Amino acid sequence: MIEYFESYLVEKNAKNVDEAARYLQDMLQTFPNESRLWLEVHSILESLQKETLDQKLTFLTDLFAALPTSTQCLMVLRVSETISDVLERCQLLLLAMKKFPNLVQEHGLKLVEMLVKEETNSGIVNNPVNCYRKLLVCDVMPLVLQKGGHLEVNMFHLYVWLQRATEFYVSYVSQPHNHEPTSEAETSKSRGLTGLSEAEMQVTDPWGNLLRLLLLIGQRLKWDMELDLVNKTKDCQIQSLQHQLMRIKSHGSDANSKQILHTAMVLFVHAMVNYVSNLDAESSLAGSAHLVPIVLVEGLSSRSNSSSINKSKKPKLDCTYPTIETSPNIISSAFVLQSFETAVRCYEILNSTEEMKFEFYNLCQNWRKETKTMLLYFQIDMAIYQANYEEAITLLLQLPVTANPKMKVRNNLQLACCYFYHKQYSKAVELILDLLEAIPLTAATSSAWFQGDSAEDKSDSAHSLFMLQCVDSEIIPYCIQFLITGLKERTLSPLKTDSLLAHLIILLQYDWPKGEFLFCEVISIIKKQGSFTYNSFFSYVHQVDILEEFAFLETGVGGLVNLDIMPNSTKVLAQQRTVTRGVNKGVKEDFKATLEKQVASVMEPNHILLHRFLKEERTEILNNFVGS
Repeated sequence: MIEYFESYLVEKNAKNVDEAARYLQDMLQTFPNESRLWLEVHSILESLQKETLDQKLTFLTDLFAALPTSTQCLMVLRVSETISDVLERCQLLLLAMKKFPNLVQEHGLKLVEMLVKEETNSGIVNNPVNCYRKLLVCDVMPLVLQKGGHLEVNMFHLYVWLQRATEFYVSYVSQPHNHEPTSEAETSKSRGLTGLSEAEMQVTDPWGNLLRLLLLIGQRLKWDMELDLVNKTKDCQIQSLQHQLMRIKSHGSDANSKQILHTAMVLFVHAMVNYVSNLDAESSLAGSAHLVPIVLVEGLSSRSNSSSINKSKKPKLDCTYPTIETSPNIISSAFVLQSFETAVRCYEILNSTEEMKFEFYNLCQNWRKETKTMLLYFQIDMAIYQANYEEAITLLLQLPVTANPKMKVRNNLQLACCYFYHKQYSKAVELILDLLEAIPLTAATSSAWFQGDSAEDKSDSAHSLFMLQCVDSEIIPYCIQFLITGLKERTLSPLKTDSLLAHLIILLQYDWPKGEFLFCEVISIIKKQGSFTYNSFFSYVHQVDILEEFAFLETGVGGLVNLDIMPNSTKVLAQQRTVTRGVNKGVKEDFKATLEKQVASVMEPNHILLHRFLKEERTEILNNFVGS
């Protein structure tokens, strides 16, 4: 043995690959139990698993390649039996099965069981993104399913495999990425993959990998699926899975329930992650082109008729589904919208029966905390989409506290919408006022306002939603339109006050003249009353058209409306004057002079006036909604 080994070392040091391989082959056949020999074999096999190769490692890999296939196989299997570290042993067996596919029949299921058992024993089974699950899902399962040939796998195990794969991929793409790791060790630790190299822990195409596994397992289970689905575009893949679901569901066979469950689950995971990752760019590894969050909110009672809003044109599966109008500033809005609507349809399928709902619930149990938060965000938007405001409120109040100010705005805006349409008006308006007070109002903001239509009410029975960006130029105009809508609804109440009408008029200035139609309705109410009192009128009303209309109201043609809108009450002024014929002449002259002065004065910028009005009159604005 010593003579053989020394001759081997001479050839090895001389970089003679073929001669060194011949000596190694002879020693393995003649001295199969020599520990020194197997230490050398171990070092050769280690070189095969290195990411980068130096001159020495390159020689060892060339040496291994020069050995007969049977010897290579013997080396790998024999060394794997001596390794105490389970992960290292699994990696070596995986290497053997990749190089020698015939080994899959004998060792494939053993390797699966080994990884599952070690994951369970390690105590990290509740974190699907770990080194054992990664090897199992990304490397071992596909190999066993593709190269296993006639290897029989229990049907129950196939469903468990698919569940584990779905858990891994949805957890992988929903991990937070708040900082860049400073070392490979920190990288592995931060991603729950300690024990794997940086290259081994990367998953370049999570959705494609999951889809391929779905197809491989589907073939084993004899599902009706398109075999070339992996080679199609993502849009075609999604459409194919949707059609498959509809086709299977229409047959109504219990035998297909598992296929419906798992296919809908895979499609739901893909669509849900894509959608939620666009709600908050910081929420997911899936990545997002959006630098700011996106928010789904009610379209309010006044529908926008602006051409700058893109309305979804896709046919609906059900006429009860609402329309969603998206901001033109949202990148790839059609993709975001499609992802959301696909996720909704799949979620409905997954909850269509008690049995399906139970299975779906179980499949979600081992999701990471971050993944469950993503699901919660989706469920909130779906509840709003379905006009289920009570459920949306409950879910919104369950959201974890966020340090992201824009996400706080997003969550509070949705909560305000839900309170409003759940007829909890005071809570809704208070949240909106808080939002407007917290946002710095600028001239740039007011000039790029959301194109809401507070003019002629074009609302109908259809439920309409807006998808906005959480930027000031869209949030502020929406909040103003929100207040206008709330005040407008209160004008129908017999308990409406002049202050309420005045607040509505003041807010209508900020999208003037788009609010002109609603303003005319308010004027009609004032004419019917025959009087109007609001002594802060000239503090907040600068719009010339509105001032001219109020000047007209006091004329005979305008209706001879009794207006008390001077800073000092006209009633008090009248009482202070000498009671003679023409007692109100001086008061009217004061009113006329004040109007003329207001028209001639330099208008206060809208954004400054708005901020001042909302701050100074906050209590009075809230009083409009007392008892609601």
